Amino acid sequence: MKNILRLPLVLVACLVAFPVWSQSTLDGHWRVTFATEGAEGREATVELKGGTGTWTTYARSDKDKKDPCVGRPLPLSIAGDPAAGKLDLRLDASSAIAGCRDRKATLQRTDDKTLEGSFDNGRAIKLVRQ
Repeated sequence: MKNILRLPLVLVACLVAFPVWSQSTLDGHWRVTFATEGAEGREATVELKGGTGTWTTYARSDKDKKDPCVGRPLPLSIAGDPAAGKLDLRLDASSAIAGCRDRKATLQRTDDKTLEGSFDNGRAIKLVRQ
């Protein structure tokens, strides 16, 4: 009889302990690796707070010296249902600097510190919480 009474308590404890992602759990600093046309292994940083933030692409040592879209924080937003694990990233670069390319990506949570997916052109993107 005692075991039957304990079962509901164990189930409730498991449900409470299950990690739930929300927009606020995405807040913080993320290291991004991604591919672009002609360049595999590009890197950027993302800072998020409440579903919005900035994207800053690192300049490559041999290129990008005159690219106004590199090395500057550009606005982005992440929407979707973090608890379901599917998110949509939108980089609104052209709203900050004329001529910079806007991007969209679909992301999936792979673990508590990693989001992976692809841009709208099919190229891979990965965000790792720092």
